[in-house]
Amino acid sequence: MKLITGIVSVIVFLAGSISAEPADYASGRIDVIGEEGILGNLPLEHTSVEIVVSGNILRATVRQEYGNPYDEPIEAIYVFPLPDDGAVDRMNMHIGDRIIEGEIHERELAQQIYQEAIEAGQTASLLEQERPNIFTQSVGNIMPGDEIIIEISYVAPVHYDNGTYEISFPMVVGPRFIPGNPMEVFTGRGWGLPTPLVPDADRITPPVIPEGQRTGYDIEVAVRINAGIAVRELESVNHEIRSNILRNGTAFIELKNDDEIPNRDFVLRYTLSSDEIEAGVVAHNSDLGGYFLLMLQPDVDVDIDEITPKEMFFVIDCSGSMSGQPMEVAKETVRQFVQGMNPDDTFQIIRFSEDASGMSRSPLSNTEENVQTGIDYINSLYGSGGTMMIEGIRAAIGYPEDRERMRFVIFLTDGFIGNEAQIMGELDATMGENTRLFSIGVGSSPNRYLIEGLAESGRGFAYYVSLEEDPENAVAAIYEKINNPYLVGIQIDWGDLDVKNIYPSRIPDLYVGQPLVIVGQYDGWGHETIEITGTIAGGRWNQRITVDFPADQETNDVVATIWARRKIHELSRSMYSPSGYQEHNQGIVDEITDVALDYQIMCEYTAFVAVTEEVRNVDGEMITIEVPVEMPEGVSYEGVFGSVSEYDRLEYSQNRGLGGGAHYRSTSGVAAPGSSSPLMVTQECCDEEISGEWNGSYGYYGASPDVNLVSVNPTLGLLPSVVRSAVRAMLDEILIAYAEFADEYMQDEEEFPTGTIEFVLKVSSSGNVTEVRVVEDGVGSSSFAVKVTDVL
Repeated sequence: MKLITGIVSVIVFLAGSISAEPADYASGRIDVIGEEGILGNLPLEHTSVEIVVSGNILRATVRQEYGNPYDEPIEAIYVFPLPDDGAVDRMNMHIGDRIIEGEIHERELAQQIYQEAIEAGQTASLLEQERPNIFTQSVGNIMPGDEIIIEISYVAPVHYDNGTYEISFPMVVGPRFIPGNPMEVFTGRGWGLPTPLVPDADRITPPVIPEGQRTGYDIEVAVRINAGIAVRELESVNHEIRSNILRNGTAFIELKNDDEIPNRDFVLRYTLSSDEIEAGVVAHNSDLGGYFLLMLQPDVDVDIDEITPKEMFFVIDCSGSMSGQPMEVAKETVRQFVQGMNPDDTFQIIRFSEDASGMSRSPLSNTEENVQTGIDYINSLYGSGGTMMIEGIRAAIGYPEDRERMRFVIFLTDGFIGNEAQIMGELDATMGENTRLFSIGVGSSPNRYLIEGLAESGRGFAYYVSLEEDPENAVAAIYEKINNPYLVGIQIDWGDLDVKNIYPSRIPDLYVGQPLVIVGQYDGWGHETIEITGTIAGGRWNQRITVDFPADQETNDVVATIWARRKIHELSRSMYSPSGYQEHNQGIVDEITDVALDYQIMCEYTAFVAVTEEVRNVDGEMITIEVPVEMPEGVSYEGVFGSVSEYDRLEYSQNRGLGGGAHYRSTSGVAAPGSSSPLMVTQECCDEEISGEWNGSYGYYGASPDVNLVSVNPTLGLLPSVVRSAVRAMLDEILIAYAEFADEYMQDEEEFPTGTIEFVLKVSSSGNVTEVRVVEDGVGSSSFAVKVTDVL
């Protein structure tokens, strides 16, 4: 019998009373070159995106190219978006011909590995998730003349509605409104101050370039579609493209311009030679078990004699970020909605920015006079102020119901807020059974995580209207869905198949043209005809489909990844509440972290880190540069940041119009108008120094030490979640040993030590720990190391 089957490394972080000051945060030089207004000398030079579509699933690879145009080492910090339903499962760092594969860890541990590497002079990269669609890439110790490529990869489903497939790739994080009173904290990041509702505001508000200028980095996108059926029509919503469709039906698409500015989403829509989706199951079965993705188009044919009267609520975001072209698009969209109502419908129009107000005291009937009243009200709207979206939600959902009518809320917004959890939590808590909400994302770069989340909570559907689109198609599509009966109460009889952990756990209502898409796990294997049932127009509906669950299927491994991403999504949503996040639920956090580590994908609590072996920055000095981002196309600077002069606009970190209170963090030297000399902009930390004791996990001796799993040798065959569960089970005993250790020091009145102790555990094939060895004792206390060794 092989005794040693694997090795587990565990670190115990021991913390005492620590007084700390933040590290100096200074940003490097950013030059505006010539009269073209291009910000050069930025560490980010170029981004390329390659998307490969296979059937109903895509794999995307994003390559960010970083350089260092300066004479000293730098750190680049770049906040950027990715699709909210994508599962990021890979991050590698390329330095010349070398590839350093990123490793995924719990987020705090990844941050520590990155920081220690930077301090040691090694080049390192860290990828963190701030929101499901907002990420931060940090690359430290970029040496002068370096060419570093960060390669990020994710998988995602392809969206489908009524015969049209859609691929979207977001390019810029729009400026977020931060509600709530700023907390007395300064992190040296972003322009937004953290608040109780948005405690990470500083991490989702990257600096925005001044008006009239652009960044020196650009983006290219290439797409290959192999849907199994010939591609028939292609449409790019926001960009000019070049395309080529081969005889076998495969399509190749790329941006026509090689120097596109990343200031609007890439949105590609296409149809296939067959109007029906390819229904069926894609399965994967390996060491982690069996996984499946079921997708089918419900076969529904119901004759409707009359359309049920509805109560239509149109809610329009009139905040500053919507001013200008987005506001005009939203107004035209609502005008078309109001003019397209059915004769017996009633309607109300609600605007919101700092507060919410309605067109009338109560919904109006659909008469020619009232429609004109509605049009006049729409025409009077304009964008200004903050985005207190919670007021618009409460005004529409909280209004007394008309028991004779179904209420449909059409919600129009760009979604530029930081308190998504509060908004979706409010909807989850207050949505009535007689109400449905359809969300419309307006503009070139809407916050799709929020737009999709609104529709999910509202049991409706999400649509998008770009700045150059006629809203006619979106209006017609929504009316087609709400004027026709929809399938509710959907259930699946799996027969003898052993299925579990199906997501979405509550199958949503299905509207005209909308497919049923679910993911799940299965045990064993089987061939079965399953039955899907539901109710439509008051009558029972059913459909049968034959599925095969293979006993062994190494291919289609992305199905397991998509399943894990969906599970994390539902677990995260379960913690949302009208106050933002519910009280911290460590059990759910642990479950999310376990899933992310087991399936090697990112979440809020995990991160990828890559570190070179060699020391490249011997002196250890480094300048940090936050990469500024573009303002989304069509969004008004004045609407977002308020009315400022051309020079003052360079103070792009001010918080006016986005969270209350001016918040300056920049100084600038400005060349005279018309001068050809470069314009220098330097970010510097505030003069005030912040110090104080850190309590909690890094408090004095009464607080708990942190125990982190470092790595599991692959030969062990155990999932990270299993080992993390075992460590959690031992934690109480470790805390007892810790308390005894702390009491000894307090009795002797010695200075309480801090540091880390790293252990290696050898585990037998039967799962027993056969040896525990101290690898590194940064605390210097053999007595405590012995106590923890006994526990382990």
